Amino acid sequence: MLVLAELGTAAYTEHRISRALRASAELSADPDVVIHGFPFLLQAARGEFHGIEIRADRVDTDIAGRVTIEANLEDVTLEPEAWYVRRTDALHARELEGRIVMHQIELGEFFDIPDLRITPLPTGVIDAFGTATPTTIARFRPVLLTASFPDLGISDEVNVEARLRLAGTQLHVDPLRYYTGRDGSWENPVPEELHDEVLRSFSITIDVQEVPFGLAPAVAFPQGGRLVVEGSGENVSLELVKRNAFGEGGGQ
Repeated sequence: MLVLAELGTAAYTEHRISRALRASAELSADPDVVIHGFPFLLQAARGEFHGIEIRADRVDTDIAGRVTIEANLEDVTLEPEAWYVRRTDALHARELEGRIVMHQIELGEFFDIPDLRITPLPTGVIDAFGTATPTTIARFRPVLLTASFPDLGISDEVNVEARLRLAGTQLHVDPLRYYTGRDGSWENPVPEELHDEVLRSFSITIDVQEVPFGLAPAVAFPQGGRLVVEGSGENVSLELVKRNAFGEGGGQ
């Protein structure tokens, strides 16, 4: 019975928080919410949770097409009675880490770069002595951009080395040079007269403004076929739209 109560209360609380987040962020679907820590009933009774993970996929934006929004909250506090009344007003987290994840397919469609692929390149001299911090590596890590340009008569894949540059809220993807592989064996299919035009076609600028829950962008890095912009904060309070047990707005 205790196990069933534990699972049921956790699922109900995660659902309520998800519904409140959907309303406050005006999302088209409920985000995934996972609450960490055991025993859950004791956490719920105190209104204190070890951690909460939030994830919303395929969120439409006017800066980069559809993106994924993620947030990790640590040492989260609700009002002690908030878990059993019919509303979720606010969350308070000692630490909050939020990120916007932009996927290569959506970026290619949004910026008209057909078949765009994004691959992180080795850090090379950035960490030659093994002393660079993860933030330093992320800021200066090169990335490989791959695409084709059939409109220009280039059906073969073109490979370009680029670097991410976060200037305030502006994320710049700056193409540097054509990439011929680590051993120089890759061929460049771009005719010489189109070198400059195609290289410029890989340039991307994204006005991020903020990452989830109003955090300022702090670092950008490639991650597989994705570009990630991340920010963090301490002692953050999140105001949520009040909703009743049936998921409808309420004034209580």
